[in-house]
Amino acid sequence: MCGIISILSKKDDVIGDLIASLRKLEYRGYDSAGISYIDDNSVLQTIKTIGKIEVLEDLVTKNQTEGVVRPPSKPSESEFLIGDTEHRSVVQQETDYEELGRGSIGIGHTRWATHGKVSPQNAHPHTSNGVAIVHNGIIENYRELKNSLIRDNFEFDGESDSEVIAKLISNHLKNGLEFIDAFKNTIAQLSGTFAIVAIYDLAPNIIIGTKRGAPMTIGLSNDKLNFYIASDAIALSTLCDEISYLEEGDYVICEKSDQLNYRILTENWESIERDKVQNTISMADVGKNGFEDFMMKEISEEPIVIDNMITQFNCDFDISHYRSIYIIACGTSFYAGLLSKYWIEEMAGIHVDVEIASEFRYRNLVSPKDSLYVFISQSGETIDTLAAMRKANQLGLDTLSIVNVDSSSIAREAGHNLKTLAGFEIGVASTKSFIAQAMAMLMLTIKKNNLDVRIIKNIMHSILLGKDKIKVIAEKIKDSKSMLYMGRGCSYPIALEGALKMKELSYISAEGYPSGETKHGPIAMIDSNVYSIVIAPFDRYFDKTLSNTQEILARHGPVIFLTTDRAIPFIEDLENNNLADCIIFHEDAVPQENQTDELLRPLSFAMAVHLLAYYTAKAKGLDADKPRNLAKSVTVE
Repeated sequence: MCGIISILSKKDDVIGDLIASLRKLEYRGYDSAGISYIDDNSVLQTIKTIGKIEVLEDLVTKNQTEGVVRPPSKPSESEFLIGDTEHRSVVQQETDYEELGRGSIGIGHTRWATHGKVSPQNAHPHTSNGVAIVHNGIIENYRELKNSLIRDNFEFDGESDSEVIAKLISNHLKNGLEFIDAFKNTIAQLSGTFAIVAIYDLAPNIIIGTKRGAPMTIGLSNDKLNFYIASDAIALSTLCDEISYLEEGDYVICEKSDQLNYRILTENWESIERDKVQNTISMADVGKNGFEDFMMKEISEEPIVIDNMITQFNCDFDISHYRSIYIIACGTSFYAGLLSKYWIEEMAGIHVDVEIASEFRYRNLVSPKDSLYVFISQSGETIDTLAAMRKANQLGLDTLSIVNVDSSSIAREAGHNLKTLAGFEIGVASTKSFIAQAMAMLMLTIKKNNLDVRIIKNIMHSILLGKDKIKVIAEKIKDSKSMLYMGRGCSYPIALEGALKMKELSYISAEGYPSGETKHGPIAMIDSNVYSIVIAPFDRYFDKTLSNTQEILARHGPVIFLTTDRAIPFIEDLENNNLADCIIFHEDAVPQENQTDELLRPLSFAMAVHLLAYYTAKAKGLDADKPRNLAKSVTVE
């Protein structure tokens, strides 16, 4: 979701650090970016624009007066529109921030639009009479607050809910409160979820932040010359060896005198210490390592994730004494949970329900006490999953989280936590996290010592070697308007995951469904322009899936058939049909293959559908790392 970085420094060069940290937050997904800082003349300067951070840096570097807001004067429409060209050409050059004046305090933001269109007016930071704020989350009562401020003669530049925060602080200042009290009183008026940081030009040595329902990280730089408040630890990589995570309702205030002194207060305004943890993130963790983009790097790391999960994953949690398991998640994590339902029910004999978190949290919950509630989230901050887990905790149910960030809210608040070992995933659309989450659920089902994953890795290795075949198919399907993905058994969740990735990366409407449902609706969609992607590992369902494929071909529907070389004796008709493209992956023989191998085989096909979506996006000239409208961590409803 949106990204926050803020700095109070004993030096006078925060602008470059703000821009550099915003770059680290690009992976979260955003549509506009901006910074505010108080310059050495005690003037609040704000530069914000729609588009990429390169556009923002271009504005800063060239010191263009358009887009530079000097409160309290209101910027003109032409000033706001300087960054309004979607296809603006950006020239990389040496950055020189001297022309704008230096500053020792500043805030920065990458926005993912919720309230109000994507425009410079709605971009952050928001300002009012020397106050600047950045905000992640949603202010649910902003209309009421906005109307009240309008009655007090405040004018608003855009439609964003966040703008009321700056105006409220300004109003409290106008009524005689000091900056910290004005901030505190403002927060007391807000309903919703938020992480907020504010600065004020008449208090240039104070930075203040708070959180409710959205993550916030703080830290002192290694040289003790900078204090940071950020939305996550990645923004502080290479800057702080130790960081702290604020708890719900916490405030943090840092003041600069001879030293940087900060304090953390609870929502009751009581001083408290929060644990410091090692910030182990390095730039190597978030680099492309020679790949063209993060998405390709992360797909290629899927076999490594399997190795990490087998060799390093700590899973001593015993599910055998539960009569039923409820898995709650969103998006890709939901599909990982759905795949594990097949595994757990077949291999452990435990009933499993898989639920969408945004539905689970609002319905009347009938909660057997002998059930386990598992919450899956890549970031550990997914707001619907977090709210659903809090509901389960309130009911006294057994909760287990499976997340990739063990310092996240979900991990900290769950009764038990298992951390996946996907490593940092920068691409907005999850790929290797899906593999890690599925592996975590598999290892809940089968103890590590009894788990043989050679069948998965063998096929994945073949998929990587044969990725050029997938690239050719991507060129063929890139102009499709809609696609269908189908599979049976454990291949059904892979079909759902494939359809989701095609939608996310290539903006092609795609639907995943069980192969057996073909005649119950989806077949009405079949024509010569609708491609069907068939997930068909050679398993107990193969003959049935092959029959469904023939039904599609009989209606002149083109088919992409994904299988392994074990199926070659049975697909001669497909290979001779000019409507069918068979992509056949090699499957090295595994000694003493058993029923478990058949259940595991479909997981390897996740890599194939990830690559197909990736190459289709590339064929269309799209940014696979940052799909439009999407955010990496969904922290608002």
